[in-house]
Amino acid sequence: MSVPTLRDVAELAGVSVATVSHVINNTRRTAPETRARVQRAIKEVGFTPNPAGRMLALQRSRGARSPVAAGRRDADAERPGAQPGSATACTLLRILRAAQPISRAELARRLRVQRSTVTDLVKPLLASGVLAEGPAPAEAAATGRPPVGLRLREQGRAFAGVHIGVEATRVRVATLCGRVLGEASFETPPRARDALKAIAGALGRLAASSPQHRVRLVGVSVPGPTCVERRTLLYAPHLGWENVRVAEALSAAKLDAPVVVENDATAAAAFEACRMGRWPGGAGDDFAFVLVDVGIGVGVVLGGEVYRGSAVAGGLAGEFGHMTIVANGKPCVCGGRGCWESYAGLAAASDIYAGARCATRGAHFDEVVARAAAGERRARASLAKVGEYLGIGIGNVVSALGVPRVVVGGPVLRAWEFIADPLRDTLRRTMAGRLSHAAVEAGGDEGGIGGAVEIAFGEYLKRLALAQRAH
Repeated sequence: MSVPTLRDVAELAGVSVATVSHVINNTRRTAPETRARVQRAIKEVGFTPNPAGRMLALQRSRGARSPVAAGRRDADAERPGAQPGSATACTLLRILRAAQPISRAELARRLRVQRSTVTDLVKPLLASGVLAEGPAPAEAAATGRPPVGLRLREQGRAFAGVHIGVEATRVRVATLCGRVLGEASFETPPRARDALKAIAGALGRLAASSPQHRVRLVGVSVPGPTCVERRTLLYAPHLGWENVRVAEALSAAKLDAPVVVENDATAAAAFEACRMGRWPGGAGDDFAFVLVDVGIGVGVVLGGEVYRGSAVAGGLAGEFGHMTIVANGKPCVCGGRGCWESYAGLAAASDIYAGARCATRGAHFDEVVARAAAGERRARASLAKVGEYLGIGIGNVVSALGVPRVVVGGPVLRAWEFIADPLRDTLRRTMAGRLSHAAVEAGGDEGGIGGAVEIAFGEYLKRLALAQRAH
């Protein structure tokens, strides 16, 4: 059994390594709920603080610590390539969930490890009832002894996802294997307090409708950046919400389940990676997911893992929707001018269709799409213009990230047949398009609620791997 580390505690508690250190050493004020979560994680993994390290931390808190060096250490802890000791077990569980039933040999191939390593990882999971054995897929069979397949046992476990959209909110409860147990949707109330109360009520009702399944974790996707601990929505410009303590508020649902809050584009990127079978270390597992709704968000997947940015930068990554693509352009809800989403979001189609001289907004996005489908030239030209602006922004995303593939998702896909060609033509004219030949494709249409549930799944599997390692 390996010795638990600070990183193990951080992953189980859903906070940064630096936060765990501050809680242990009392070197910085920490929110009571965060402190309690860290203390529970310390107890669960059996972590024992190192006295020498504690003394060093106290010395640093008195002024010996270099802020630059501290920032570098935090960034290293969060960088995509940093692999905690439980990463292999967690990755195994993620691959298994996406491809079950799957043989040990195939798991070893995808993980790029020896089969004996997979056997060592699987043994305690089988003993504890997390995994079960059964027939492997027919295509995996070969001559000789047929391979044994591994799958996750549901065991009455359920997971909830909440997608808070600017216009509508969806709540879903599903099993670990993705079977939907119940779903609810309603218009998003304008006030955060009312929205969270409605969500808590929907969660409670859905959980009660399937009493044989206990909700183990709740994932919430939100239209804006979140805090590093993934508990608070920092800012949702289209809703006018700021510093909303989502995780704390949803405790009113009384599910006795942790809540993880994630940016909607990042959550959708995680869902897309799973949907397309892009496991960590697999081929083509670097891509950007561009979520086009009322606003625009970008989720980044590098090395098969969702990238959230460093702790030093506040965990902000992928906030491309508010990059300027037109100097002194249209005013944006964020307070800036000429933002990408002002020219390529859903409302942009209405604005373009209405014309620059029109004082009122034109047809709703879906109306513009319907008119384009009926052959109206003006509607088709409006959507083509949106496609051009999307191509400009995607060119910037490709230049910034160097990814070989971009997946577009969200309600904009309802107009994909009119947007796709202008988008790709515009991208090809950019330097990024000419030099990288980046591919652009349409994603799935369930990225909103699917991403929220995927965040719940992923966080549960990570905590499960840490708990298995500790025992």
